[in-house]
Amino acid sequence: MKFTFKPSPNYRNTQSTVGIMLDLSMCLWAVVLFSAVYYGIAYGPAYGFRVIMMTLVSHVAAIGTEAVYFKLRGYDVKKELKHSFSWVTALILTLITRLDVSYYALFVGTVMAIIIGKLVFGGFGQNIFNPAAFGEALIMNSFAGSKAAAVTADVFSGATPMAAMNSNNWILSSSAMGNLIKGYGGWGGLLLGSYPSVIGGSCAVLILLCGAYLLWRKDIDWHLSVTYLITVFCISLVVGLIKGAGINYAIFNVISGGVLFGTVFMMTDPVTTPITIPGRMVFAVGCAALTLILRWKSNLPDGVLFSILLMNMLTPAIDKLVDGNQIKNQVLIRRKVVYTSIVIILAAFCVGMTLDKVAADTTPADTPADVSGEPAGMALEDFSANEAACRVWSNTDEAAYVYHCSAKGFEGTNKATITVDATKGTITSIEVTEFNDTTGVGDTATTADELGRYAGATINSTIDATAGASMTSGSLRAMAAKALNMAAGK
Repeated sequence: MKFTFKPSPNYRNTQSTVGIMLDLSMCLWAVVLFSAVYYGIAYGPAYGFRVIMMTLVSHVAAIGTEAVYFKLRGYDVKKELKHSFSWVTALILTLITRLDVSYYALFVGTVMAIIIGKLVFGGFGQNIFNPAAFGEALIMNSFAGSKAAAVTADVFSGATPMAAMNSNNWILSSSAMGNLIKGYGGWGGLLLGSYPSVIGGSCAVLILLCGAYLLWRKDIDWHLSVTYLITVFCISLVVGLIKGAGINYAIFNVISGGVLFGTVFMMTDPVTTPITIPGRMVFAVGCAALTLILRWKSNLPDGVLFSILLMNMLTPAIDKLVDGNQIKNQVLIRRKVVYTSIVIILAAFCVGMTLDKVAADTTPADTPADVSGEPAGMALEDFSANEAACRVWSNTDEAAYVYHCSAKGFEGTNKATITVDATKGTITSIEVTEFNDTTGVGDTATTADELGRYAGATINSTIDATAGASMTSGSLRAMAAKALNMAAGK
């Protein structure tokens, strides 16, 4: 029997895995150094040093875990470590973590990311989840509000742009949107990252430059990145225009939060994404839709991380959807991609239509201002027992004041970051950064819906206590009143 073999027109990639990982590492270290310099200049050398220390802690945890694993398996530890690239996971995980996370929580999260997110599947190249995203999800869900996760030092945690938008139900009028952006230094501040966020997610310009470099080096697939960004922008644009938020809303959704960082450094992971170009485009559209749905309707201020993890789970199904001869069946595959993408985009669009716009000049429905000019609402409440205290965190062009506040609740001291519109004397956003009351009871006052009632409030507004969480509500009102009085110079 005679067999005839014909060579396929295979694509030859001149870039090695080691080369790709070195390029990626160089870009990630550039983001680390930027963050260290930013925090060091803006808030003091101790904060810049903390960025470096968190990076080192994560590296020790990642490399140490893999070294122990290889030793127990009888492998050549030095040889295996060179090709496992555990430091990349450590870098990404550190950069998607907030500065107020303790070294302990970061260490445990990194160890679990390596073991459960990577090694149990067979190691590098065989994992189904992005290990760094898995580790950060563990930190967020297992250590949120835990004393073990909070730092002992006074580290700024910040009212991020995402938290501010979340507290305003994710839809603002054009004027209100402009005021919110001004609170973070305008578009220039958002692009340059002159505000606290996750350690590596704020400087849009630097991340875009890293993405351009990796694309030029052919280290990442542009189909994923471009499809994801275009989809996020287009869905946000349509929803924003219909709801009266304007094009600024679409731009904000792209350059704020984790969209750009996830685009460049996380969703482009070739191991956890579909193997074909049509499959990657479906993956990117799914990530974009889930990012916006999670932002709009979950308790999370950002949705990038969990959108990537959810789509990682669907990667085998996507590969099966577009399976077949990519040349012979290209028409059929193209139809599948288009129809699937339309369904996903329509689902996100329908969710966006349920959002209610917050006007620029209104106070919350249950917080009427006193029109007579006499003190009312929070101005008449006695908060002395709460011992509220605030200090100025930042003042950007005198357009907005950001305060780091604390007040006693039922069991302990709660902390929040409060942003006040300097020109109107109203609260723009309030974010609880440390909760020390009863879990499952007092924390009902800290949900996005409850905190959203403070948006637009003045010192004369009346904000009713959350049912069953009156003490925690009292601490929040005390901090709000203190911040508003300080903004008014009292």
